[in-house]
Amino acid sequence: MIFEGTCTALVTPFTSDNKIDFEALAKLVNFQLASGVRTLLALGSTGEGSSLSPSEKEALVSKIRSLLPPTHKLIVGVGSNNACEVIEQIKAAKSWGADACLVQTPYFVKCTQEGIFLHYEKIAKESPLPIIIYNVPSRSGVNVEPETMLRLAKLKNIEGLKEANDNISHIQKMFKTLNDFPIYCGNDNLYHLFLCLGACGVISVASNIVPEKINAMFTRLSQSRKISFELHDLNSLLFSEPNPIPVKFALSQMKLIENNLRPPLTPLSSQNQEKLKRELEK
Repeated sequence: MIFEGTCTALVTPFTSDNKIDFEALAKLVNFQLASGVRTLLALGSTGEGSSLSPSEKEALVSKIRSLLPPTHKLIVGVGSNNACEVIEQIKAAKSWGADACLVQTPYFVKCTQEGIFLHYEKIAKESPLPIIIYNVPSRSGVNVEPETMLRLAKLKNIEGLKEANDNISHIQKMFKTLNDFPIYCGNDNLYHLFLCLGACGVISVASNIVPEKINAMFTRLSQSRKISFELHDLNSLLFSEPNPIPVKFALSQMKLIENNLRPPLTPLSSQNQEKLKRELEK
């Protein structure tokens, strides 16, 4: 498998003049390393990848790679409705030091299951890196069904699934259908369920803030249950507004980054700011 355990979906810190804050980025990465996290995801939705220019993406990924030990994994988020464009994005990510890519499902067009298969099939054939399929129907508008994922799991270079569907029946069927194929939890509020079903890891937003707790979930299931209950309210608040609005506010309260976002994202509402402050104090 590409990785096991915790992968933090890293935020991208910005300065007040809307540039990447590389000093804060180093603080974030070192915080993750000190907490025992061995895999990072750059340029995901949490990292505002869609708001970065190609040159900014290269600078960001290259910087993160330079901060990671050779034994640690770096995954880069890519995606487009154009499979050829995705292939070029993966090639670029490899040249920047990526170990694998998280490839989001086609979005907006609401393609058929056959369309999803053909899209990923073309990418897998030409990808120079292993890829993790990202099933996130709340953002893409389409759902990768278990039968489609079973076909995809047999293809070379497709080596994992980030499942961010909150339909429990679907999740259970996906685990049953794929058997031992690596599945990663993509919803922080469901990681205990995923671990019980046999997930090999989590790609987490909350681990930006509490990486040591997310790491501890992989010691034993009883610990996972306890921590998932402890973090329930925090996870709810982290998705009270579009991600990464709340997590960036939380990190600013921890003095790790400035609370700067790129449009169309907006600052966290004052009501949710107070709630999140209280939860962070707890």
